[in-house]
Amino acid sequence: MGRENKYSVFVNLILVMLLSLSVCQTLYTSLFMTYRWSINIFLYVVPLTFIFYLMLKNKVTCIVSGITLFLLAGCSFVIVYNSNSFSSYSIWLIDTMQGYIGEPNLRYQTITVFLITFIVTLMVYIFAIKLYNIYLVSFITFSLFFGQAYANIFVSKPAFVLFLFSFLLYYFFYILKVRTEGKSYDPGNRLKYLLYIIPVCIAVLILSFNFPIGNKRISWPWLDSKLDKAIESFSHKNTSSFDFFSLNATGFGDNDILGGNISPDKTHVMDVKSEYYNLYLKASSKAYYNGHGWYDDDPTYNPVYGNAVQSPFSNISVDANQFEAGSLINSSSNKNELYKSSKIEVKFKNLKTKSLFIPAKTYQITPKKLLKLFIDNSGMISAEKTQGSNFEYIVNFDYMFLNSDEFKNSIRQSYKGYLMDNLYTYEKNQFKLLFNIDIDNLSDEDRNVIASVNVFRTLQDQLREIYTKYVSLPSTVTQRVRDLAENITINQSNNYDKAKAIETYLATNYPYTLKPGKPPLSKDFVDYFLFEGKKGYCTYYATAMTVLLRCIGIPARYVEGYILPPDNRNGIFKVTNQQAHAWVEAYFEGFGWIPFEPTSPFVAAMYQDNHIRPVIATNMTGQYYDEYRRMMEKYQRGNNNQTIDLSGNLPADNEDSNTIRVAFITAISLISLILLAILIIVSFNRIKFYYLLSKIRKQNPNDAVLTAYSYIIKLFKLQNVTISAGETPFQFGTRVEKIMDFKGYSFNKYDFNIITEYYVKARYSRDTLPDKAKQDMIDFIETVLKLTSEKVNRVKFNFYKYFLGKV
Repeated sequence: MGRENKYSVFVNLILVMLLSLSVCQTLYTSLFMTYRWSINIFLYVVPLTFIFYLMLKNKVTCIVSGITLFLLAGCSFVIVYNSNSFSSYSIWLIDTMQGYIGEPNLRYQTITVFLITFIVTLMVYIFAIKLYNIYLVSFITFSLFFGQAYANIFVSKPAFVLFLFSFLLYYFFYILKVRTEGKSYDPGNRLKYLLYIIPVCIAVLILSFNFPIGNKRISWPWLDSKLDKAIESFSHKNTSSFDFFSLNATGFGDNDILGGNISPDKTHVMDVKSEYYNLYLKASSKAYYNGHGWYDDDPTYNPVYGNAVQSPFSNISVDANQFEAGSLINSSSNKNELYKSSKIEVKFKNLKTKSLFIPAKTYQITPKKLLKLFIDNSGMISAEKTQGSNFEYIVNFDYMFLNSDEFKNSIRQSYKGYLMDNLYTYEKNQFKLLFNIDIDNLSDEDRNVIASVNVFRTLQDQLREIYTKYVSLPSTVTQRVRDLAENITINQSNNYDKAKAIETYLATNYPYTLKPGKPPLSKDFVDYFLFEGKKGYCTYYATAMTVLLRCIGIPARYVEGYILPPDNRNGIFKVTNQQAHAWVEAYFEGFGWIPFEPTSPFVAAMYQDNHIRPVIATNMTGQYYDEYRRMMEKYQRGNNNQTIDLSGNLPADNEDSNTIRVAFITAISLISLILLAILIIVSFNRIKFYYLLSKIRKQNPNDAVLTAYSYIIKLFKLQNVTISAGETPFQFGTRVEKIMDFKGYSFNKYDFNIITEYYVKARYSRDTLPDKAKQDMIDFIETVLKLTSEKVNRVKFNFYKYFLGKV
């Protein structure tokens, strides 16, 4: 018997290893999207199996091990929670689970594999060996594999085959165990059963090689927004979350009505690697003003079909191409003094949005993962789905030297009709720029082919829209606002100088403050700002300049996004919601949309001119506003060097909020897994109980009595009442009745001696029992359950009932 026990222990340990290896490997395959086997899984599973055997050997070791694990887990959580590297690991893990594999990190991968093997091996040992619940093991493991197959994600076929092999062995030994307990099995017949099962194993393994596998990553998009809201609520730290970007989501008010006191929060929303510190990244543009706010008509989102600089039909680069070609119409222009091709790298942090943030004159966007992009009527770019933390993309654009005399002189040439008056030169430069074709030296046939292409039809359609949509004004705009626009620009002869005059007027005559008070709804917002309130923040300035430009017929639009902060670390700019901003873009035919900065403290930054003095209101007092003032002073001082050292890499984590985020994700994930496991176990055991009752009702009376009596004996064991050696059923029944007094408890309705008599007749007599016997057995089960729940410790009873399935 001792050899048999040792043999059983050895076999059980082997089964745990095989089952754990198969499950861990398929999880490893799905998580890291690789079919390569991990030797670390084997190195972890084998010793963990023996450790769990010693830990769970008896009640004493279980209690000691449980307390020890709980204390170690608590201490580890506190240590890891305060660790500087914890947040970077969490970001890596989230990226990995979402299918984005960046630089390999063997240390993080090793930690993850160990955690998987630890949890899986422990669960397998508990449910497959200690509880020996083959139904639960079958449900969980087969659900895992078939769930992966249904979702068409990465599944390891060899791991599935190994699982089937180990499960068949497990099932084989389960049969041996049941038959041994039922005294109907001779252990010496093990070889016979093995010979019976081998053909079945072979057939199943052959079929398993046709098991469908997929190659998609793990994806839970439905969980994303819910998780971020929970994290924000738990950590009390904001995650800026919105479908499309709006200043309202960054602390600039809470509705579509402009104005009011604000306190922009300091949520870290993105990191930007750039060689320029005065870069403006736009994500939203509004066309229509209604007297109190900005709105747009129903925008159309078209897929970006030419997301590359070399594509002549790229709708993402129309504005940049117009600027490049238009700047060459005047042969005296020096390209190097107008703009320079550059690029930035953007990485989202505590940000969830479809909007992409891009500089003016963007001509190429390259996400670091496969992503479908869309562009709206105003050239704003968005993704098909919401993107979250660690989403990265590269933007190529033309950096304009806005403060150079060459740039200003070129823009001054623009006027309405500029393109039509210079169409031949414009087309010549465009074809040279886009196709590398010199149309002066083409044959007539080639000229006809080029004419049929009509590259500029889109541009001409845009011009018609621009000169109607972006000069429109509501009736709320007062005459004194229109007169002011005329008076400011009366001495200027071209549109560019007129725009600069309005920009300078607003930046030098209206103090900047974050506490301007709430404007009255009875008055037009711009009229109130210009003539009564006379102070405000970026949305005030940008709205006023856009309206003033439209008053004199210059197309203009209100733009929202972020401006890079004044400080950087090796070219990495940490952008927060304090840098959320609104500014203006005015349209100059032949050059496209050109940005302007009428907001007083930020003018110096846009034009890299620290001689421009900001006007700041005196009512911005308090700790928060002092900090904000210091930021604006840094913008004023500017950067002595136009370019910045780009030796740094985008940071992999955010120390401010990612630690809490990851700790919360980890805790919620573990709690969710535990609750899910509890729910599955409880549901399974309750279903098994009701299945037993249903089975008794469907059986004939004799079989029903035998099934019910067997279950009743199990209930007696909870009260340590078992049949003694040599005791007859009637002797046992009399003893039980004296101990439990069922007759007295059930008000003379039930007597265990009657139940025993049913059992003896069903077991040893050929007579058929009446149907009443079946119902009496079911009713007696309910009585035993109630009595047991009262006499046994309630915690123990519920544990046996809901978790062990023995009740």
